[in-house]
Amino acid sequence: MFLKLVKHESHAAARAMLPLLGGLLAMALLARLSIWMMETVDSSVTNIIGVFLIGIFYLGCGAMVVTTMILMMVRFSKSVHGDEGYLTHTLPVGVHSILLSRLLVCFLAVVISFAAVYVGIQIATLGVDSVESLGISIKAALRSAGVETSSMLLKIFCIAGMSILATILMIYAAISIGHSFATGKTGKSVLFFFVLYFAQQIITSIVMVAVLTAEFATTGSAEGLVTTSSNSLSSTMFWFSIGQAAIFGAVYYFLTWYMTKKRLNLA
Repeated sequence: MFLKLVKHESHAAARAMLPLLGGLLAMALLARLSIWMMETVDSSVTNIIGVFLIGIFYLGCGAMVVTTMILMMVRFSKSVHGDEGYLTHTLPVGVHSILLSRLLVCFLAVVISFAAVYVGIQIATLGVDSVESLGISIKAALRSAGVETSSMLLKIFCIAGMSILATILMIYAAISIGHSFATGKTGKSVLFFFVLYFAQQIITSIVMVAVLTAEFATTGSAEGLVTTSSNSLSSTMFWFSIGQAAIFGAVYYFLTWYMTKKRLNLA
């Protein structure tokens, strides 16, 4: 039944995302065409149009991720706590299956949106010498600093994946808490999102200061701390980032489960 839930949610997500993906691809092709025209045609009109289209494309890249997240959150709100919730909660599945199916599909949708942005940028900048030179310079700088590119990228992906999951769960928790009230559900969901967000930032900052203080005590000097932190993705800060995302994600999941299981209000 869980796989059926995932399949149903995937179809709903695909219907919402396909127009976005098509629009981003079209903007990437237009941006690449505009760059080619700016390189081959020496005209102020061409330059103005090219800069405008490139700007629209990069705005579209940001909008792609944000819109995907909004669509997935609206889908969660409607299917779990909204009108569709009456049908959802009559299915012969537990609350965990309902929540995990939404979480999985939402996570994949966000990852696909980031991948689409990356592919779009590659299409738009294909063959642009300045972009290729910048990439080579960054790789050379990392190698000179003793940073292994493949290892760093793997750790970045791990941190990004955990952060995405924690963010999704934080929004789920805010929606679930907000919809437990009889009135003003949307407004209260937004309010609780900011409450959870700022609480997380405060706690994270306090713990991070404690971790850096402990690291400083271990190294014995500020110079030692800087040296130790220069490759932070492969040391303490990497595990701190993974750990805090996992802990906050678990707390948000529990809040979402509890509010959905014990305090569900579909009225």
